[in-house]
This record gives sequence, structure tokens and C-alpha cells, in this order.
Amino acid sequence: MTDPVLRHCYTVCVRELAGADGGTARWHGLRSAPAQARPHAAALLAHGCRADRCVDTGPVEDRQRRFTHFVETTWAAFAADGSHDPVLHATVHTYRTFGMPVSVIEDMFTAMQRDLDFRDFTAFAELRQWCMQMTGGPMAMVHRVTGSVTEPAYEQWVGELSVFAQLTDALRDLSEDLDDGRLYLPLEDLDRFHVRAEDIKAKRWTPAMADLIAFEAERVTGHLRKAAEVDRSPAGDLWHAYREHMALIIAAVLAAGQDVLTRPVQPPLGALLNVWRPRMRAVIPC
Repeated sequence: MTDPVLRHCYTVCVRELAGADGGTARWHGLRSAPAQARPHAAALLAHGCRADRCVDTGPVEDRQRRFTHFVETTWAAFAADGSHDPVLHATVHTYRTFGMPVSVIEDMFTAMQRDLDFRDFTAFAELRQWCMQMTGGPMAMVHRVTGSVTEPAYEQWVGELSVFAQLTDALRDLSEDLDDGRLYLPLEDLDRFHVRAEDIKAKRWTPAMADLIAFEAERVTGHLRKAAEVDRSPAGDLWHAYREHMALIIAAVLAAGQDVLTRPVQPPLGALLNVWRPRMRAVIPC
């Protein structure tokens, strides 16, 4: 980026991502992206993180107001083809540069509004649709700008990966989500294992919950195994890192047992870094 305004805007995006997702977002979102794509990846991720913070952080009674304001300022930035807000300006520039459909943002905002007006997911199909809206499109756009998605078939693959990435996050952050009054595990799965939703919401561990968590974990790992068998994309090392990252989180969830109800689960940062180091070295030679 040589234009001083754009350079400043994209730099702000990078700085805002520094602590996102426990500090690991800068690994799989930025340092694993080719240099020429890194500013654009930063813009897309920073915009999503800002929206996420409106929905997930701060006083509950203030979240709707903050989110509505962010939605309105986002659309105002697109209407004006720019913004005084550095993150919004960089986001608009990235969308215009790559000809991305704004329906991706519309879907993400729809999914986030559902979080604010939360209701339980009755079936996995309903959860899957929400996951595709929340991260499927945005994740595909990030990989489009980095060049790791070059065909429509791969965008669909990324969408499917996003479903199981969201389920992984739901297992990892189960306790925090419950604190916010959100239970992302489908009610049909609870019924299958005779787990009462009120017990989970009250953080009362029952033996049947272990079977429920194991079932959801296998849902993720089963998809990861299948993806490893069929993935023939040009960025195979990137997809391998994503799968290994998710596998580490799932292993930590299973090892945590009933502690998943009382604290977020986080694998050792060193183990996660080891997953991403080969990819980062490939795109940023030392």
C-alpha cells in the first residue's frame, strides 16, 4: 500500500487484530497470507471482529444499540464509497477492489442479529445455516483475496469448513456463551442423549453431557478426516493448518471434561503456533 490514506487505514486494521482470538488471529488471518494480500485480509477480519465485539462484549443492554450503529455506519461507508473510520474505509476499498458481493456482509449481520435476539437451535440444519451466514461467506472472501480459493467449488469447501469451525468454537467457548444466555448445541442432539437444556444452561454437569460433547466433537473430527481425504486445493498446506488447529481445540475440549461448563478451553499457545509456523515461514521467508 503506497497511498498514505489507505496505508494508514490498513495499518489500523492490522493493529486491531493483534489480540483477536487470544492473539492467534494474526497467525491464521495475517501471517499465513501472502504479503500482497495481507492488508485486504486484515480489513475483512477487522470489520468482522468489530461487529463481533458489538454483539458479544460490553453491557448486554447496550449491545443492540452499538450493533445497530455499526450496521448503519457500514452501509453509509459503502454508499459514500469510503469513510473517515479507517476500518470501514479499508473494508470498502477491499470489497471494491475484488468485486465482492455485499450480500456477504448482509448475511453476517443477519446472523449476528440472531445472536442478539437469541433463540435455541432446534436442529443441526438450523445451526449449519447460521454458521454459513456468520462465517461461511466472510471466510470465503478472505481466502479469495489471499488466492487460496480460486474456484467456486473451493468457496463451497470453505463454507463447509466454517460450519465445523463454528461448532469447534461453540464447544471451546461453551461456558462464556452460557454466561451470555446462548446455547449453540442443537436441541435435537440434547434429546438424543437425554440431556436437559436447563441443566446445561444452569451449568449442572450430568454424565450424559460427556456423551453429548463427545458426539459433537466427533462431528467435527469426522468432517476433518473427510476433508483431509478429498482436499486437492492449491493451498493444501493452509487447509492442513486449519484442520490441525481445530483438532487441537477439540482434543482440549474432550480433555477438559466437565470444566467446559466453567471456563473457556484453550490449547497451549505453543502447540497452536507449531501448527501455523510452517505456513507462516512459507509465505514470509526468514
